[in-house]
Amino acid sequence: MNIVWRVIFICLSLVSFSSLAQKTEINSLSQNVAIPPQQCDAFNGVQTWRNNPVNLITMENHAVVSGGGSIKGQVRFTNDIANQYPNFTPERPIYSGTCDGQSCSLTSDSDLPDPLSFSWQVSSEVRVINGYDSNWDDQKVFQRTTYFKNPYGIGSHTGFSVKSSHTVLFKSGEYWFDDMRVLGNIEIEGDVIFHVQDKIDFARNVNANNGGTLFIYSYKDDGCESTMDISPHQPLVNQDYSLNLNTDAYVNGYIYTKGSMTLTNGAKVKGAITACQVAMSNDSEFIHEPLTNCGSNSYQLVISPTSGKGLACDGIEIDFSLVDTNGDVVEGQGQELQVISTPVATGDRNSACWSDDGYITTPECNHADDSRFETVFPSSGPAVVTRYIHSKFLNSYNVSASVSSENLTTTEGPYEFIAKAISIVPSEGVDGSDSNQVAGRPYPFRLKIRGKESGNGNMLNCHIIKETTDINVTFSNSVLPTTSNENIEIKKEGSSWAEANKSLSISFVNGVAGGDENQADGSLQARLNDAGKAKLTASANIQGDTFTTSEQFYFRPFTAALCDQSSALPSYTDELNGAYLASGTDFNAYLKAVNWIKELDSGAYGDGIPDYENPSLVCSQTATPSYITHSEGSAKLNLSSQVYYPQSGAIGVITVDGQPIMDFTKEVTSENQNSSTKINWNEVGTLSFDVFQNDYFNRSGFNIPSTTSKVGRFYPAYFSITNTEWDYPQKQGTSEGSFVYMDQFFKNVDFQVTAYSALDSEVTNYGLFNNELKSRFSLGGEYASRLNITDVDLDETHWTDKAVWQVTNLDHAVTWSKKEGAPSFGNRTTVVDGPFNALGHSSSEITSLGLKISGVDPVTFIKDQQSAEAELLSQPDVRYGRMVLDNVGVASGQSVSVPLRVEYWNGQRFILSKKDDAAVFNGSSYYKQTIWPEPDKESAAKLMGTGGIKSGLNSIDLIAEPDNNQLREQIRFWLCLSEDSPQLSEKHTHCESKPSGLYLQPWLQFNWRGKGDEDPSTLVTFGMYRGNDRVIFRGESNIIGTSN
Repeated sequence: MNIVWRVIFICLSLVSFSSLAQKTEINSLSQNVAIPPQQCDAFNGVQTWRNNPVNLITMENHAVVSGGGSIKGQVRFTNDIANQYPNFTPERPIYSGTCDGQSCSLTSDSDLPDPLSFSWQVSSEVRVINGYDSNWDDQKVFQRTTYFKNPYGIGSHTGFSVKSSHTVLFKSGEYWFDDMRVLGNIEIEGDVIFHVQDKIDFARNVNANNGGTLFIYSYKDDGCESTMDISPHQPLVNQDYSLNLNTDAYVNGYIYTKGSMTLTNGAKVKGAITACQVAMSNDSEFIHEPLTNCGSNSYQLVISPTSGKGLACDGIEIDFSLVDTNGDVVEGQGQELQVISTPVATGDRNSACWSDDGYITTPECNHADDSRFETVFPSSGPAVVTRYIHSKFLNSYNVSASVSSENLTTTEGPYEFIAKAISIVPSEGVDGSDSNQVAGRPYPFRLKIRGKESGNGNMLNCHIIKETTDINVTFSNSVLPTTSNENIEIKKEGSSWAEANKSLSISFVNGVAGGDENQADGSLQARLNDAGKAKLTASANIQGDTFTTSEQFYFRPFTAALCDQSSALPSYTDELNGAYLASGTDFNAYLKAVNWIKELDSGAYGDGIPDYENPSLVCSQTATPSYITHSEGSAKLNLSSQVYYPQSGAIGVITVDGQPIMDFTKEVTSENQNSSTKINWNEVGTLSFDVFQNDYFNRSGFNIPSTTSKVGRFYPAYFSITNTEWDYPQKQGTSEGSFVYMDQFFKNVDFQVTAYSALDSEVTNYGLFNNELKSRFSLGGEYASRLNITDVDLDETHWTDKAVWQVTNLDHAVTWSKKEGAPSFGNRTTVVDGPFNALGHSSSEITSLGLKISGVDPVTFIKDQQSAEAELLSQPDVRYGRMVLDNVGVASGQSVSVPLRVEYWNGQRFILSKKDDAAVFNGSSYYKQTIWPEPDKESAAKLMGTGGIKSGLNSIDLIAEPDNNQLREQIRFWLCLSEDSPQLSEKHTHCESKPSGLYLQPWLQFNWRGKGDEDPSTLVTFGMYRGNDRVIFRGESNIIGTSN
């Protein structure tokens, strides 16, 4: 191999049955170059390889494939493993899948590619990292060839781990991993290859930023075997996966694995998959993104400039590049380049020579072989090779170049060497070259008179011709694109800026103007207030000879940003008044590239990169006029974004002009330069956007830096009440409970609200907002005050870490209170009303309880409308209830059962609560009062018995026991339901014991005697007689116990 920088050689051999295996290197394939056909075949939809007896794809639970094969609706598998299962058809495992909007079909074996054969081998020269964990390792950007070794050995722990909150960036190159476990994000920049020896787990985004082309080669082949031993009745994908994509993982790249892989739970791959077996399930998706330029030869070899003139000692700079049909330089793939120079004059035997950087010595230019060279184009990055042609002689040469692997050949010239010249020598360039400059930024330059005075001898030995004199120098310039209204301007010390289309008297000292031999002093400066490719020419007559020189310059914008039309976009984060836009709503923005801003670039000339972010200042500038695509260069702005607030927020889905942000590039033209771009984000918070272009004019490293713009705060478009639960006491209405009595605790009350974008997706970042930014709620509706749910119960602390607000602290805490009346004798007195929301009751009143929004952001309950209140999904069934004890009488000395029942108000009268099986009683908890014969004397009569009601009744279990066998008396017993009741303050009322636990049922008290709500009571008469035996005592009223 001639690619000296590569640290490993891994071969792919196309298995062939008619010839020896062809060896092909794993190249970092690019979308912009011609790709060998066999490598194109290796990455074509979702597929396996030819003659694979265990190949299998399964598709279950809404698995979707788009463009999986060359035929619509097809996946490139044969499912040959089905041959091991009699009566099992190969199509069965894909019945549940969808391919291109229709049922899926399989392909034939002849349409599949030959398998690639490659083995694991890592060079000892590669950088080795023994175990990487993003939690503990600060390095998050990798840009050199690296091997991530598992220090525990394959199969133990993991040697490369990225945690969910982290993002790791890989720049162009190849990387080796023993294994990978990625719960966070991986971004790439340029063309990247991953070689992975063992298992890969992805659970987030891999190359979602679309920063280049990613290839993943998985060497683990354990899973490429039959599962007949564990599944004898139907084929299953071997679960010893080499790749496991789970929980909404997204991979943008080209995958080739020797083993099995799975996509499940919303996992998605965009690109290509080649595997032994693939299992897709649970809303997983594959989207084919074909490699372009496969097997084509639709580009050219270009030599630039096509001719030139210069000093032999400096050499003439020549670029060799591969360009596509649009003239754009493509990505290099390490193609070999052969170059030879030949004299223009027939028979001339003087040869030229070549250098890498314009510096050459005489020994390097002594042989005919020095007139040619061989090299390779970069394996990633622009396909450009730059060299300098030199000569010891005042000759002219033609240059021929060829790329034999692509059958490309071209010749240009002549390139003429002269004895003397004025050289333009710029300084303070940017991005690694003094030819690279920034639009609107001044830079110093010098003029040098160089060469050999006599024009004889070795022309490589030129030097400054030390003239000290004033010389009239005529300047001219040309600027591309030709539509630019700007010219290069020059400035001589003591004068103002003027277009470089005039003659100036320039003072040369020892052959140099604008400084000395070693550095510029700033007395000569140039600038171009525009972007473009410009040539500055200087011509002067010195001692009768006219010398002309030209220098090519490239000017880029100073920075680019995402802006409003002439100002920065709102950039609020956690300010209380920081609401910008509802999530999922389109907003218009402008991708703007601008000229140099001195305030942002310290120093006399700065370095052409903003010292700090100031989007307000950047966005207030006018756009660089000629930053547009033209014949000499493409203006293509890229846009990327991250969540700035809240920290650890989900990126969600960002679309730009209708396409995912990772797929978006704006090619700037004269027509659309000042047009807006439509952006949409389906999450909440604040985004940071970067606008940039790398390798402007196809010059490596000539990058337009971004000024990061923060845009926000985005807030939910609307809330929706997604759950309402009134959890009633059991055995009231149904076994689980279906109604509650006023003043009785609900078993639980649960309200749930979900926050959505205008696109109807949940905004999971909302739960990560600061509490003061989150909305809180209050209970609304006519009867809201009857519920003891306070605003604190419904405040902002109930938002989860996602999009859901849920009240979870109201277990056995909520009551619907009875309607208050005027107190009676200082005691609480309630008034019957209701029932509310009782099914099957014509007198039932329907309520409209709801939630009201309070908060700093203008969120609504109805999308696209202003509505701060919404009705709950269900209303509570609430009834006014009471417990009733009947009055009873019995002969002296006998006990008697006291009938008990529970009633509720039906809107007109009290009726039996037939569906109540919940109320209980404890007869030993009672108060008593002697009515006669001696009210001031305590009786030994008592209540006893415990039990519960059935269908609202119990006529047996509550027993009244007499004082003795002979005494005739009348006693009022109160069955205690509460620790507080009006009878407690009455004379001659005696408490036997107070209720506790389940027997506390104050909601069944009632205003029986006009003295306020009290416990139910019974009047029990001991000493009743039959018929004519009846004796009436004086003062003995209501002896037969007919009423209270």
